[in-house]
Amino acid sequence: MFREQGLEHESHHHHHPHKTGVPWLDLGLGVAAAIVSLVSLWLGLHSAHSMEKLVAANSYPYVETARSTRMDERDPVTDAFRKRVDYQLTNNGVGPARIEWVQLNYKGKPMADLSALLDACCKLAPHDATGLNKRGSIAGSLIPQGREVHLFTWDEPHKPNPTFDTLHSQMNEINMAVCYCSVFDDCYKREVNKSKPEPVEQCTPPAVTFQPYLQEG
Repeated sequence: MFREQGLEHESHHHHHPHKTGVPWLDLGLGVAAAIVSLVSLWLGLHSAHSMEKLVAANSYPYVETARSTRMDERDPVTDAFRKRVDYQLTNNGVGPARIEWVQLNYKGKPMADLSALLDACCKLAPHDATGLNKRGSIAGSLIPQGREVHLFTWDEPHKPNPTFDTLHSQMNEINMAVCYCSVFDDCYKREVNKSKPEPVEQCTPPAVTFQPYLQEG
């Protein structure tokens, strides 16, 4: 005798939205559920966008160009402040700034380096640049929040130096433009005579950028 063995089938219970039996009410509940889903999706996207803006704001660099024409030190003989030629970039933002390029202009003409600047402004050959401190390279430099980098600095020599005196007298004719990016590659360009930096897609360099070094010989 063979006994038939019963096969047990696992039953799956599918949950379906409970219907009221009233067509217009069921339709209204469905529409309401769809609206709630869309609102939830919008809130999620808006929250993500707001978070992106918050992160960007907390890493926003703000680079300013600056110059100094005198030292804090007084001359012991004349009791006058000693002169100084100092050009610098200061980051007053809330995140580090990566410098992509700097353009230094003398009377509206871009200078390639310190030798070109001295040739244009001082017209003395050979130049006596004793005591001129130069950075050597600026592109790619990272300026932390609240810090600055000096492109070049020259304190008034104790002995008369016509090159220094001429350069110092021409400082009003020298200005800078700079392009820099945040750590998230959000880039900004600060142009000559502009009160604040402007966002740009990328820091495309101009034809002539400034490198703070002095050619020897």
